[in-house]
Amino acid sequence: MKKLFRRFRGIAAILLAAALCLGGCGRRGAAENTPVCRVVTGISVTYENGPMTARRYYTASDKMREVLNYLRWVDPYGAPDEDPETADGSSFLIVLAYSDGCEKRYLQKADRFLLEEGRGWRKIDPTRAMTLGQILGQMESDPEE
Repeated sequence: MKKLFRRFRGIAAILLAAALCLGGCGRRGAAENTPVCRVVTGISVTYENGPMTARRYYTASDKMREVLNYLRWVDPYGAPDEDPETADGSSFLIVLAYSDGCEKRYLQKADRFLLEEGRGWRKIDPTRAMTLGQILGQMESDPEE
């Protein structure tokens, strides 16, 4: 009887682990009704520096990949020593649009700070931060749908 119980417990543990792993791409719950797996379908970037404003919109996968790689590469690290809201310099608002209709916002300020929606301000390396302008300068905006 004990042997049968141990075997049953082992099989139950394996089935539970498999269900948890495979359930990752399902639905979170009936109440939320939002898919866990989603993709970025568009990225808008708004640049502001004083009175100058420019906006780019990307839907082409190669262009979106460039912006997404930048967001991974910029590597925010510790809390700022000053208030980023009052820092002088340009700002970039990056908005990722997802296939489920949700959006995620990033705000880069003065090439020294990054605010990811849902998190606080973080410092970024100014040398790395300046590459965003270079990336955007090399890519034309896609037509907005």
